[in-house]
Amino acid sequence: MAESKDLRERLGELARSRRARMAVEAEVAPSGGVPGSGAAGPRGGTQDSDSGAVGLARAGRRLHTHTLAFPPVSSPRRVQGSRGHSLPPPGFSAPAIGVEEFLPGGEWRDGPDFTGTPGAVYVHERLRSEIERRKPHWGRLEPPPPHEPGLLALAEHGLEHALFLDLETCGLASSTVFLAGTMHWNGEDFVLRQYFARHYGEEGPLLRALDEAMAGFEFLVTFNGKTFDVPFLQGRAVVHGVRIGLPPRHLDLLHASRRRWRGEFADCRLKTLESRVCRRRRVGDVPGEEIPGLYHDYVKHGDPYRLVPVFHHNLLDVITMSDILRALCRGEGARATPRARRGRPRVPPWS
Repeated sequence: MAESKDLRERLGELARSRRARMAVEAEVAPSGGVPGSGAAGPRGGTQDSDSGAVGLARAGRRLHTHTLAFPPVSSPRRVQGSRGHSLPPPGFSAPAIGVEEFLPGGEWRDGPDFTGTPGAVYVHERLRSEIERRKPHWGRLEPPPPHEPGLLALAEHGLEHALFLDLETCGLASSTVFLAGTMHWNGEDFVLRQYFARHYGEEGPLLRALDEAMAGFEFLVTFNGKTFDVPFLQGRAVVHGVRIGLPPRHLDLLHASRRRWRGEFADCRLKTLESRVCRRRRVGDVPGEEIPGLYHDYVKHGDPYRLVPVFHHNLLDVITMSDILRALCRGEGARATPRARRGRPRVPPWS
Protein backbone atom coordinates (compact mmCIF):
# COMPACT_ATOMS: atom_id res chain seq x y z
CA MET A 1 0.00 0.00 0.00
CA ALA A 2 2.84 2.38 0.80
CA GLU A 3 4.50 1.67 -2.56
CA SER A 4 1.20 2.26 -4.36
CA LYS A 5 0.73 5.59 -2.54
CA ASP A 6 4.28 6.69 -3.40
CA LEU A 7 3.70 5.79 -7.05
CA ARG A 8 0.48 7.79 -7.21
CA GLU A 9 2.15 10.80 -5.62
CA ARG A 10 5.12 10.60 -8.00
CA LEU A 11 2.91 10.27 -11.09
CA GLY A 12 0.71 13.11 -9.91
CA GLU A 13 3.73 15.36 -9.47
CA LEU A 14 5.04 14.45 -12.91
CA ALA A 15 1.63 15.10 -14.44
CA ARG A 16 1.43 18.57 -12.90
CA SER A 17 4.95 19.49 -14.00
CA ARG A 18 4.23 18.21 -17.51
CA ARG A 19 1.07 20.32 -17.76
CA ALA A 20 2.96 23.40 -16.59
CA ARG A 21 5.73 22.79 -19.13
CA MET A 22 3.23 22.32 -21.96
CA ALA A 23 1.48 25.55 -21.02
CA VAL A 24 4.78 27.44 -21.28
CA GLU A 25 5.59 25.77 -24.61
CA ALA A 26 2.17 26.70 -25.98
CA GLU A 27 2.80 30.37 -25.18
CA VAL A 28 6.18 30.49 -26.94
CA ALA A 29 5.43 28.10 -29.82
CA PRO A 30 5.63 29.71 -33.29
CA SER A 31 2.51 30.16 -35.36
CA GLY A 32 1.33 26.88 -36.90
CA GLY A 33 3.84 24.87 -34.91
CA VAL A 34 3.32 22.02 -32.51
CA PRO A 35 4.79 22.66 -29.04
CA GLY A 36 7.44 20.17 -28.13
CA SER A 37 7.37 18.47 -31.54
CA GLY A 38 11.10 18.95 -32.17
CA ALA A 39 12.93 18.89 -35.46
CA ALA A 40 11.73 17.12 -38.56
CA GLY A 41 12.68 13.47 -38.62
CA PRO A 42 13.05 10.90 -41.38
CA ARG A 43 10.15 10.43 -43.81
CA GLY A 44 8.48 13.60 -42.67
CA GLY A 45 8.17 12.54 -39.03
CA THR A 46 9.17 14.63 -36.06
CA GLN A 47 11.60 13.72 -33.36
CA ASP A 48 12.57 15.28 -30.06
CA SER A 49 15.99 16.82 -30.48
CA ASP A 50 16.85 16.02 -26.87
CA SER A 51 15.23 12.59 -26.57
CA GLY A 52 18.27 10.51 -27.53
CA ALA A 53 16.11 8.48 -29.92
CA VAL A 54 17.44 5.21 -31.23
CA GLY A 55 16.64 3.91 -34.73
CA LEU A 56 15.56 0.28 -35.00
CA ALA A 57 15.25 -1.24 -38.45
CA ARG A 58 13.60 -4.17 -40.12
CA ALA A 59 12.88 -4.48 -43.84
CA GLY A 60 13.84 -0.85 -44.42
CA ARG A 61 11.44 0.58 -41.84
CA ARG A 62 12.61 2.64 -38.89
CA LEU A 63 11.46 3.04 -35.32
CA HIS A 64 12.13 6.46 -33.79
CA THR A 65 11.62 6.35 -30.07
CA HIS A 66 11.32 8.93 -27.36
CA THR A 67 13.01 6.76 -24.75
CA LEU A 68 14.41 3.25 -24.92
CA ALA A 69 15.72 1.50 -21.82
CA PHE A 70 16.61 -1.72 -23.62
CA PRO A 71 18.93 -2.92 -26.42
CA PRO A 72 17.74 -2.50 -30.02
CA VAL A 73 15.32 -5.15 -31.25
CA SER A 74 13.42 -5.52 -34.52
CA SER A 75 10.66 -2.98 -35.17
CA PRO A 76 7.17 -3.48 -36.60
CA ARG A 77 6.99 -0.28 -38.66
CA ARG A 78 8.08 3.32 -38.77
CA VAL A 79 7.38 4.72 -35.31
CA GLN A 80 7.73 8.33 -34.30
CA GLY A 81 8.94 9.98 -31.11
CA SER A 82 6.33 9.85 -28.40
CA ARG A 83 5.83 13.62 -28.36
CA GLY A 84 5.17 13.80 -32.10
CA HIS A 85 1.53 12.68 -31.90
CA SER A 86 -0.63 12.43 -34.99
CA LEU A 87 -3.67 14.67 -35.10
CA PRO A 88 -6.69 13.15 -33.29
CA PRO A 89 -10.17 13.04 -34.86
CA PRO A 90 -12.14 16.30 -35.04
CA GLY A 91 -13.71 17.22 -31.73
CA PHE A 92 -11.28 15.16 -29.63
CA SER A 93 -9.49 17.04 -26.86
CA ALA A 94 -6.08 15.42 -26.43
CA PRO A 95 -4.98 14.76 -22.85
CA ALA A 96 -2.30 17.03 -21.46
CA ILE A 97 -0.22 14.03 -20.41
CA GLY A 98 -0.21 10.42 -21.47
CA VAL A 99 1.32 7.05 -20.76
CA GLU A 100 4.16 8.01 -23.11
CA GLU A 101 5.73 9.93 -20.26
CA PHE A 102 6.14 6.76 -18.19
CA LEU A 103 6.39 3.82 -20.60
CA PRO A 104 9.28 3.62 -23.12
CA GLY A 105 8.28 3.22 -26.73
CA GLY A 106 7.24 5.11 -29.81
CA GLU A 107 4.41 5.77 -32.23
CA TRP A 108 3.40 3.39 -35.02
CA ARG A 109 2.04 5.19 -38.06
CA ASP A 110 0.51 4.31 -41.38
CA GLY A 111 -1.24 6.17 -44.19
CA PRO A 112 -4.30 8.43 -43.90
CA ASP A 113 -7.71 6.86 -43.31
CA PHE A 114 -10.90 7.74 -45.18
CA THR A 115 -11.03 11.13 -43.41
CA GLY A 116 -7.49 11.97 -44.53
CA THR A 117 -6.11 11.68 -40.98
CA PRO A 118 -2.86 9.69 -40.56
CA GLY A 119 -3.31 6.62 -38.40
CA ALA A 120 -1.23 6.27 -35.25
CA VAL A 121 -1.05 4.09 -32.16
CA TYR A 122 1.42 4.07 -29.28
CA VAL A 123 3.72 1.05 -28.87
CA HIS A 124 5.33 0.27 -25.52
CA GLU A 125 8.22 -2.16 -25.96
CA ARG A 126 10.59 -3.90 -23.61
CA LEU A 127 12.46 -7.16 -23.10
CA ARG A 128 11.39 -9.82 -20.64
CA SER A 129 14.87 -9.89 -19.11
CA GLU A 130 14.25 -6.31 -17.94
CA ILE A 131 11.27 -7.48 -15.91
CA GLU A 132 12.58 -10.69 -14.36
CA ARG A 133 15.82 -12.59 -14.21
CA ARG A 134 16.69 -14.43 -17.40
CA LYS A 135 16.11 -18.20 -17.20
CA PRO A 136 18.23 -20.81 -19.02
CA HIS A 137 15.14 -22.53 -20.43
CA TRP A 138 13.78 -19.44 -22.21
CA GLY A 139 13.23 -20.11 -25.89
CA ARG A 140 13.24 -23.90 -25.53
CA LEU A 141 10.37 -26.38 -25.41
CA GLU A 142 10.72 -29.95 -24.26
CA PRO A 143 9.03 -32.77 -26.24
CA PRO A 144 5.27 -32.47 -25.52
CA PRO A 145 2.94 -35.37 -24.74
CA PRO A 146 2.16 -37.43 -27.87
CA HIS A 147 -1.60 -36.81 -27.60
CA GLU A 148 -1.24 -33.02 -28.07
CA PRO A 149 -0.78 -32.35 -31.81
CA GLY A 150 -0.83 -28.56 -31.40
CA LEU A 151 1.98 -28.61 -28.85
CA LEU A 152 3.93 -31.12 -30.95
CA ALA A 153 3.70 -28.92 -34.03
CA LEU A 154 4.84 -25.81 -32.16
CA ALA A 155 7.75 -27.65 -30.53
CA GLU A 156 8.80 -28.98 -33.94
CA HIS A 157 8.77 -25.53 -35.59
CA GLY A 158 10.38 -23.72 -32.66
CA LEU A 159 9.23 -20.96 -30.36
CA GLU A 160 10.51 -18.21 -32.69
CA HIS A 161 7.57 -19.00 -35.00
CA ALA A 162 4.95 -18.22 -32.33
CA LEU A 163 3.32 -14.93 -31.33
CA PHE A 164 1.63 -14.71 -27.92
CA LEU A 165 -1.40 -12.39 -27.80
CA ASP A 166 -3.66 -10.97 -25.10
CA LEU A 167 -6.25 -8.19 -25.46
CA GLU A 168 -7.67 -5.61 -23.06
CA THR A 169 -11.09 -4.35 -24.13
CA CYS A 170 -13.93 -2.17 -22.88
CA GLY A 171 -16.29 -5.10 -22.46
CA LEU A 172 -18.55 -6.72 -25.03
CA ALA A 173 -17.76 -7.29 -28.71
CA SER A 174 -19.36 -3.97 -29.67
CA SER A 175 -16.88 -2.05 -27.47
CA THR A 176 -13.32 -0.89 -28.07
CA VAL A 177 -10.14 -2.92 -27.94
CA PHE A 178 -7.62 -0.43 -26.57
CA LEU A 179 -4.59 -2.54 -25.63
CA ALA A 180 -3.06 -5.53 -27.40
CA GLY A 181 -0.09 -7.23 -25.76
CA THR A 182 2.18 -9.46 -27.85
CA MET A 183 5.33 -11.42 -27.11
CA HIS A 184 7.73 -13.36 -29.32
CA TRP A 185 11.12 -15.01 -29.02
CA ASN A 186 13.85 -13.27 -31.05
CA GLY A 187 16.53 -15.92 -30.52
CA GLU A 188 18.02 -14.25 -27.43
CA ASP A 189 15.15 -12.84 -25.40
CA PHE A 190 11.38 -12.44 -25.34
CA VAL A 191 10.25 -9.17 -26.93
CA LEU A 192 7.10 -7.68 -25.39
CA ARG A 193 5.07 -5.09 -27.29
CA GLN A 194 1.88 -3.40 -26.14
CA TYR A 195 -0.16 -1.54 -28.76
CA PHE A 196 -2.19 1.17 -27.04
CA ALA A 197 -5.04 3.31 -28.40
CA ARG A 198 -4.71 6.62 -26.58
CA HIS A 199 -8.28 7.52 -27.52
CA TYR A 200 -11.18 5.74 -29.20
CA GLY A 201 -10.15 7.03 -32.63
CA GLU A 202 -6.93 5.00 -32.53
CA GLU A 203 -8.61 1.59 -32.44
CA GLY A 204 -8.43 1.28 -36.23
CA PRO A 205 -4.67 1.97 -36.36
CA LEU A 206 -4.20 -0.46 -33.45
CA LEU A 207 -5.86 -3.20 -35.52
CA ARG A 208 -3.74 -2.38 -38.57
CA ALA A 209 -0.57 -2.40 -36.46
CA LEU A 210 -1.56 -5.74 -34.98
CA ASP A 211 -2.21 -7.15 -38.45
CA GLU A 212 1.33 -6.21 -39.41
CA ALA A 213 2.75 -7.62 -36.17
CA MET A 214 1.21 -11.04 -36.83
CA ALA A 215 2.61 -11.31 -40.35
CA GLY A 216 5.31 -13.95 -40.70
CA PHE A 217 4.37 -16.00 -37.64
CA GLU A 218 3.17 -19.57 -38.06
CA PHE A 219 1.45 -19.88 -34.66
CA LEU A 220 -0.81 -17.62 -32.64
CA VAL A 221 -0.76 -18.54 -28.93
CA THR A 222 -3.59 -17.31 -26.70
CA PHE A 223 -5.49 -18.23 -23.55
CA ASN A 224 -9.19 -18.55 -24.38
CA GLY A 225 -8.43 -16.81 -27.66
CA LYS A 226 -10.63 -19.05 -29.79
CA THR A 227 -13.65 -17.95 -27.77
CA PHE A 228 -12.73 -14.33 -27.00
CA ASP A 229 -9.64 -12.68 -28.49
CA VAL A 230 -9.84 -13.82 -32.12
CA PRO A 231 -13.64 -13.34 -32.56
CA PHE A 232 -13.31 -9.94 -30.86
CA LEU A 233 -10.54 -8.86 -33.23
CA GLN A 234 -12.44 -10.07 -36.27
CA GLY A 235 -15.58 -8.24 -35.19
CA ARG A 236 -13.78 -4.95 -34.57
CA ALA A 237 -11.91 -5.35 -37.87
CA VAL A 238 -15.24 -5.51 -39.70
CA VAL A 239 -16.40 -2.33 -37.95
CA HIS A 240 -13.28 -0.44 -39.06
CA GLY A 241 -12.90 -2.09 -42.46
CA VAL A 242 -9.47 -3.40 -41.45
CA ARG A 243 -7.89 -6.63 -42.61
CA ILE A 244 -6.73 -8.95 -39.82
CA GLY A 245 -4.42 -11.66 -41.11
CA LEU A 246 -4.06 -14.30 -38.41
CA PRO A 247 -1.20 -16.82 -38.33
CA PRO A 248 -2.15 -20.12 -39.99
CA ARG A 249 -2.27 -22.07 -36.71
CA HIS A 250 -3.90 -21.10 -33.43
CA LEU A 251 -2.91 -22.75 -30.16
CA ASP A 252 -5.41 -21.95 -27.40
CA LEU A 253 -3.75 -22.89 -24.13
CA LEU A 254 -7.03 -22.98 -22.23
CA HIS A 255 -8.18 -26.13 -24.04
CA ALA A 256 -4.85 -27.90 -23.57
CA SER A 257 -4.84 -26.83 -19.91
CA ARG A 258 -8.30 -28.28 -19.32
CA ARG A 259 -7.21 -31.57 -20.84
CA ARG A 260 -4.11 -31.61 -18.66
CA TRP A 261 -5.36 -30.28 -15.29
CA ARG A 262 -9.09 -30.90 -15.21
CA GLY A 263 -9.87 -32.56 -11.90
CA GLU A 264 -6.66 -31.36 -10.24
CA PHE A 265 -7.74 -27.74 -9.70
CA ALA A 266 -11.07 -26.09 -9.01
CA ASP A 267 -10.85 -24.33 -12.39
CA CYS A 268 -8.37 -23.65 -15.18
CA ARG A 269 -8.46 -19.86 -15.19
CA LEU A 270 -5.22 -18.09 -16.05
CA LYS A 271 -4.64 -16.85 -12.50
CA THR A 272 -5.31 -20.30 -11.07
CA LEU A 273 -2.70 -21.87 -13.33
CA GLU A 274 -0.33 -18.99 -12.66
CA SER A 275 -0.52 -19.76 -8.95
CA ARG A 276 -0.76 -23.55 -8.96
CA VAL A 277 1.37 -24.45 -12.00
CA CYS A 278 3.74 -21.52 -12.53
CA ARG A 279 4.21 -21.00 -8.75
CA ARG A 280 3.80 -17.26 -9.18
CA ARG A 281 1.78 -14.74 -7.20
CA ARG A 282 1.00 -11.30 -8.60
CA VAL A 283 1.65 -8.10 -6.71
CA GLY A 284 -0.23 -4.88 -7.40
CA ASP A 285 -2.52 -6.36 -10.07
CA VAL A 286 -5.74 -4.64 -11.15
CA PRO A 287 -9.00 -6.66 -11.24
CA GLY A 288 -10.15 -7.35 -14.80
CA GLU A 289 -13.64 -5.97 -14.19
CA GLU A 290 -12.15 -2.54 -13.35
CA ILE A 291 -10.12 -2.23 -16.56
CA PRO A 292 -12.83 -0.77 -18.86
CA GLY A 293 -13.64 1.98 -16.35
CA LEU A 294 -9.97 2.85 -15.95
CA TYR A 295 -9.56 3.29 -19.70
CA HIS A 296 -12.70 5.43 -20.06
CA ASP A 297 -11.42 7.56 -17.19
CA TYR A 298 -8.06 7.97 -18.94
CA VAL A 299 -9.67 9.06 -22.20
CA LYS A 300 -11.86 11.54 -20.34
CA HIS A 301 -9.28 13.06 -18.00
CA GLY A 302 -5.89 12.11 -19.45
CA ASP A 303 -4.22 11.14 -16.17
CA PRO A 304 -2.27 7.90 -16.74
CA TYR A 305 -1.34 6.87 -13.21
CA ARG A 306 -4.41 4.64 -12.75
CA LEU A 307 -3.97 3.10 -16.21
CA VAL A 308 -0.34 2.03 -15.81
CA PRO A 309 -1.32 -1.06 -13.74
CA VAL A 310 -3.45 -2.18 -16.72
CA PHE A 311 -0.26 -2.43 -18.78
CA HIS A 312 1.22 -4.42 -15.91
CA HIS A 313 -1.81 -6.75 -15.90
CA ASN A 314 -1.65 -7.31 -19.67
CA LEU A 315 2.10 -7.87 -19.64
CA LEU A 316 1.86 -10.50 -16.90
CA ASP A 317 -0.92 -12.32 -18.76
CA VAL A 318 1.32 -12.72 -21.81
CA ILE A 319 4.33 -13.83 -19.75
CA THR A 320 2.22 -16.35 -17.84
CA MET A 321 1.06 -17.89 -21.12
CA SER A 322 4.64 -18.75 -22.05
CA ASP A 323 5.18 -20.42 -18.67
CA ILE A 324 1.95 -22.41 -19.03
CA LEU A 325 3.06 -23.51 -22.49
CA ARG A 326 6.35 -24.76 -21.08
CA ALA A 327 4.55 -26.63 -18.28
CA LEU A 328 2.18 -28.25 -20.78
CA CYS A 329 5.10 -29.47 -22.86
CA ARG A 330 6.83 -30.88 -19.79
CA GLY A 331 3.67 -32.53 -18.50
CA GLU A 332 3.86 -30.62 -15.21
CA GLY A 333 0.98 -29.81 -12.94
CA ALA A 334 1.16 -31.53 -9.56
CA ARG A 335 -0.57 -29.70 -6.76
CA ALA A 336 1.55 -27.24 -4.86
CA THR A 337 2.33 -28.43 -1.37
CA PRO A 338 1.88 -25.99 1.55
CA ARG A 339 5.64 -25.60 1.70
CA ALA A 340 5.85 -24.90 -2.03
CA ARG A 341 3.04 -22.37 -1.75
CA ARG A 342 4.93 -20.49 0.95
CA GLY A 343 8.01 -20.42 -1.24
CA ARG A 344 6.40 -19.20 -4.44
CA PRO A 345 8.34 -16.36 -6.05
CA ARG A 346 6.53 -13.07 -6.25
CA VAL A 347 6.13 -11.22 -9.53
CA PRO A 348 8.08 -7.95 -9.32
CA PRO A 349 5.80 -4.89 -9.10
CA TRP A 350 5.50 -2.53 -12.04
CA SER A 351 8.48 -0.24 -12.37
